[in-house]
Amino acid sequence: MAVPEPSDPDSPTRRIDAVEPTARISAPDPGATRRLTALLRPGATRRLDTAPGRTAVLGAPARRRGALGRLAWRVLEGPASEVEYRIPAELRERYTVQEYVGAGGEAVVYRAVPAGEEGRGHQLALKLYRAGHDLNRDLLDRLRALGTAGPHVPAIHGYGYARTPWGEEIAWEAQEYFALGSLRTLIDQAPLPEERARAVVEAVADCLRHWQESLNYNHTDVKPENLLIRSLDPPVFALTDFGGAVRATMSQVYGGQAVTEAYAAPEVVEGRREAPAAWWSLGVIAHELVTGRRPPRSGNWLTARNTEVDVSAVADGHWRLLVRGLLTPDPKARWGDAQVRRWLRGERPTVTRPRRHRPITFEGMSHEDPPSLAFDLMDRFDKGAVWLQRRHQELRTWLAREVHDLTFDHAPLERVRDHPERAHAAISALAAQYVPGLPPRYRGHQVSAEGVLELARGESTRQAVLREAIEFGALESAARHWCEHPRCRSQETRRCQLLELVHHEVPLIMRQVRTTVAGLARTPGFTEPEEHDWDAAWARATELVLDPEATGRYRRLLLAQSWLPGRRSDAARARWWAEQRTTALRGDRTARGTRAALVAAVLLLPGAVQAGAAQRARARAAARERRRQRWDRFTASAETRWSAARSRVAQQWEKRRATADPRAWASPEAREERRRRREARRVQRGMEQVQRAMTAGRCRRFARPAALAGFLDGAGLWLWESQGGLFSTQEWVVTAFGWAEAVRDNGLVGLVAQACSALLGLLPAGIGLVWWFPVLLGVLLLALGRTAANTHRRARTRLVAYRLAVAASALVVVRVLAHGLFFLFMGVLMPSAMLVG
Repeated sequence: MAVPEPSDPDSPTRRIDAVEPTARISAPDPGATRRLTALLRPGATRRLDTAPGRTAVLGAPARRRGALGRLAWRVLEGPASEVEYRIPAELRERYTVQEYVGAGGEAVVYRAVPAGEEGRGHQLALKLYRAGHDLNRDLLDRLRALGTAGPHVPAIHGYGYARTPWGEEIAWEAQEYFALGSLRTLIDQAPLPEERARAVVEAVADCLRHWQESLNYNHTDVKPENLLIRSLDPPVFALTDFGGAVRATMSQVYGGQAVTEAYAAPEVVEGRREAPAAWWSLGVIAHELVTGRRPPRSGNWLTARNTEVDVSAVADGHWRLLVRGLLTPDPKARWGDAQVRRWLRGERPTVTRPRRHRPITFEGMSHEDPPSLAFDLMDRFDKGAVWLQRRHQELRTWLAREVHDLTFDHAPLERVRDHPERAHAAISALAAQYVPGLPPRYRGHQVSAEGVLELARGESTRQAVLREAIEFGALESAARHWCEHPRCRSQETRRCQLLELVHHEVPLIMRQVRTTVAGLARTPGFTEPEEHDWDAAWARATELVLDPEATGRYRRLLLAQSWLPGRRSDAARARWWAEQRTTALRGDRTARGTRAALVAAVLLLPGAVQAGAAQRARARAAARERRRQRWDRFTASAETRWSAARSRVAQQWEKRRATADPRAWASPEAREERRRRREARRVQRGMEQVQRAMTAGRCRRFARPAALAGFLDGAGLWLWESQGGLFSTQEWVVTAFGWAEAVRDNGLVGLVAQACSALLGLLPAGIGLVWWFPVLLGVLLLALGRTAANTHRRARTRLVAYRLAVAASALVVVRVLAHGLFFLFMGVLMPSAMLVG
């Protein structure tokens, strides 16, 4: 059978679900980058406000200096010390750190005193948790409410949260410091004399009884390092390390509790955090007290639960009875406080032998207990699914009659009979029931909350596995495994709330998506998504539920279909898709309907692009036909009018030739009359020119608005190109942008835009389409308006300025219409969106 390798009995505290231990921070030589940061930013912290549910807030404000002030301080005082480098500034102002004590898998411990009390002897153990580890706030609140510490509990001075110089938020607690050390100092002297060892066992039993009966808490990490010596004669111990304390009223806890393998009971792999687990740890300690070493572990944790521990190293029969009773694999038969008290009085309580089950065989491997079988099925999932399809009824009978397990729900095994493809889901149910301490897996893929998110972002094969796991209910089983989320642990739900949310929410979202797609099936131009597209849709729905930032990413994808010039597609032309996009962009991002619309819009995007392209082709063909018809009507009308005009001119010419006298035309009087008329017309034109120059300043009425339009159009195009589009989910921005799109996509406006773009294309080097061209026209219009209104200028100059202003204004109008007024709107909308935020 494929099982985990047994761990080193001398290994430090670590998590049993194979999470990599956090690196120790006790190295004396930090990197060059951190030394430079410690030099420049020794106190670079900010006050951390208390979030709801947190216990304490550091009250002393952090010392603030500017960058130059900190640099000058470092030059005068020297490089940052190890304390400044490791400990947040808030804690350094509240406590005076004296020395480094040690470090474990969860925290680093320093010896400190309250600030201003260096000479009073109030020494404390300042414990700084590593990033990602949280406080047991329920227990700390309760202990602090008691005021003074009992003999078996350290006094609590303070606890809360602080931010390191590197920006990480960490938990901390300050408690009573025990100068005599821990039980490890006594075990290092083992084997101890019998009376001394008996006193130690009695003291540890008193401590465990106090925690389980008086405090109603089960400590899951009882080991010599956590048993601190309050007194040596007689021995009195206080149990610390509150990360391993769990309510005694709970039969199980799923949630990443830290344990030490060498002292942990074998049932912890099943997720059980009951009182007998602590008495197993006392058995290991008793074995060390009389032999100087821990008892050998049998194989691994899966097989140890039905294997009797070898205690032959204990020579004394009375002590061997104690160790055997405490190290009984069956937690129901294991000795507890009552049996240990009887043993201390010299009695001999009975020891119950572990019960063996009739084995069941899987692929040549015999398994006597369900955890061993469940692990093997999960480890060899392909063969396990085939085996389960043939022998699911035998397994159900074995669990009911041989194991007598009435807590396991046999429904997953029953479904395998009618639906063999659900065999993997049945394996997940078995693993959740019997080995919840291991990471949940489905078809070889890890299906914790983080693993599910990786599957959702993976390739199509992984997305298909994720969809199957959700549809077959495998995530409901995975939610019963231990998880690392503080929220799941703090609420004592025994389930991973994130996986529960995916299990319940994603099918409801996809049901709405199915309804939407079914309702659009008869829409002209609609294309039914392929099956692999549906796998991706399930993955997107999962990502939306787990990742709060996924909604923003997919909304930007939808906005880019019509906003970004380089990525603009024809999808927005499909009205049925545009309705889904509008719902996805404007709805509440956490609402189920909004998520369903978002998934549907992304799912139907390829089909909408095809439908929009076909619609655009039809619209272009219809526009060409309309233009051809208008041109035909225009040419026919022009020919008719031209013929009529030529006829009228010919008639007038013939009439004048018939009535004119050739001799009168050439006489001197006639020539003089014609000269006087020309002079009168010239004088008249001059007077009219002066009169028009007097009103040339009115051009500012249209020159200034045209200049403003040029500035806005140029600014809108420049901002659009520099920022790559407009990305905002504000409702008023989305609404205004929709109006701008509607104006731009209007058929008549589009026709005018094409004509104006063609006119601007005639300008040399394409300057008519760059962003600075309308800005330059705007500046020119302001200057021309000022010149035309200047009464000290010549009339001809003012008229020329007036005419140039008219031409420049017309050019600005052409430029604005060339983009369908879109960038004119953007010149107003984008700066407004930036200012509002």
